[in-house]
Amino acid sequence: MDRLALGLMPLRDASPRDVVAWSQRAEALGFEAVFISESYGDSLAYAEAVALATDRLRVGTAITNVYLRQPTLLAEQAAAAQEFSGGRLLLGLGVGHRAVNEPLGIDMGDPLGKMRQVIGTLRSAWTSGPHQPRPAIQPKLLAAALAERMIELAGELTDGPIFNLFPLARYPRALAALGRGAARAGRDPGALQVCHFTTCYLADDGAAALREAKRMLARYANLPFYGNMLAASGFRAEVEAVRVAWRTRDVARAEAAVSDALADAVTLAGDPAHCRARLAAYRRAGASLAIVFPNPVGESRAAAVERTLTAFAPRGSL
Repeated sequence: MDRLALGLMPLRDASPRDVVAWSQRAEALGFEAVFISESYGDSLAYAEAVALATDRLRVGTAITNVYLRQPTLLAEQAAAAQEFSGGRLLLGLGVGHRAVNEPLGIDMGDPLGKMRQVIGTLRSAWTSGPHQPRPAIQPKLLAAALAERMIELAGELTDGPIFNLFPLARYPRALAALGRGAARAGRDPGALQVCHFTTCYLADDGAAALREAKRMLARYANLPFYGNMLAASGFRAEVEAVRVAWRTRDVARAEAAVSDALADAVTLAGDPAHCRARLAAYRRAGASLAIVFPNPVGESRAAAVERTLTAFAPRGSL
């Protein structure tokens, strides 16, 4: 059976009750996990609510921003979520973005060092304290990773990477970097879980789906981490054009700069058959768990979530 997870984010059109109800629906349809994203919300609080409302579903965060939490407190929060879930937590960590962190006065001078320090604190807290209770089984740790050095760190210190907006062409180098990191720690890279988070615009009208994908990408391509990764993956012209447009806040020009090829390479945009084919390609490239984040195309978010759940429900679960 294909391994599939649902991605959700607390938004104006996704209330806490909605997130819990959609997670319960995903569990009923046979999805393996639900991953909660955050910008200014609290992914771990939502994960705890989902855990208490479900029985089998693994509950993940994609991601929990390590800059926004004191590491020992993060260890305690995650340990509590692990206990509430009965050992089902998948703690996805990431460094977030300068657009989020810097207005809060956070210096992002050394993201790699920050991730290494936080992971070390978590491992130490969960094994030797000083707080109680320590989780009977440590949560699985995942690391959001785009650049090769962060992917290496994921291979060295965590249970696997989370790739987002990640082109297929980037997989060979990414998996090589993951292997290097694992080798540094004497670990088997084949035992690591490669999570591919993909934003989904599911619609029979493929052109409309691509338009929505381009609107999102016009913003993400202007973020340093994502823009640099996409530029290094064959989309330099599009990224440079997006960045030029944003210098004058020309939103329409930024959206027009995103090509169909870029949108198709890093999102699921189109009808169910096309999107299933893209998911299959991610798996062939090396993804072990696909995380599908539904977004509306001319409909409500609730309708988009239900459409996505039904379209991708694991075989035999309907």
